[in-house]
Amino acid sequence: MGIHFRKYGKVIEITEIEHEPSKVRVYAPRIRPDVHGSRRSDSIRRTRTICLWRVFAGVEEFGSPLLVTLTFDGDASDASYANDTLRRFQVRLRDQYPEAQSLFVPELSPRGRIHFHGLLFNLPMHLGDTRQGRRIVEHGTERKDRIIAQLWGEGFVDVRKTDGSPRLGYYIAKYITKGSEQTLFNAMRILRISRGFPRQIEISGPMAEELKRRYDPKTPIKEWEGNNIFLGKIKRKTYIQDT
Repeated sequence: MGIHFRKYGKVIEITEIEHEPSKVRVYAPRIRPDVHGSRRSDSIRRTRTICLWRVFAGVEEFGSPLLVTLTFDGDASDASYANDTLRRFQVRLRDQYPEAQSLFVPELSPRGRIHFHGLLFNLPMHLGDTRQGRRIVEHGTERKDRIIAQLWGEGFVDVRKTDGSPRLGYYIAKYITKGSEQTLFNAMRILRISRGFPRQIEISGPMAEELKRRYDPKTPIKEWEGNNIFLGKIKRKTYIQDT
């Protein structure tokens, strides 16, 4: 029986595995993936899960981020160019704001134009608009100063304040699912995270067993059980960290 502890943001997952995975690795020959086909469904699920973990961890460490949308002025159907442009933007952003951290996911509009949805941490919140639903109740300074737009340098930039709600993670992650069948995105990273962005905490072994004992008396918000041909029975309980 193995115990695995995972924490991302205020979410705690404690997983019991009947059989620990084998230490033996089987190396398959490297086969160039088919760039014309859709991404594998298990790969998309994994990427979406990682996105949620990282957003929750980022909100816990840095607080509320800015929600941004980056669009292109001209033709925006070249995935390689879009990918490189986003990378350069993240570099310029870090030059302007050394503590900045960012996470982006692409989306394809109905007209076939690439744009990016993302979160910016450790930037002045006054840059973003304040919204109530779809209505803007206060304009941010980005509308006048155009600081982020100049760093982007490719088109329109929309910047909004957020309250750091966990819903942000699901909002961003949904674009990973939407883009999963876009073969155009095979030429780019579907999830681009800046270097140094917080990660989930994962613990195994005796420390995980001790943490499990501490959480056993508590009531989980979610329980799941399943079976795996390699790992046997799997039980997972999810908790919210005490404040």
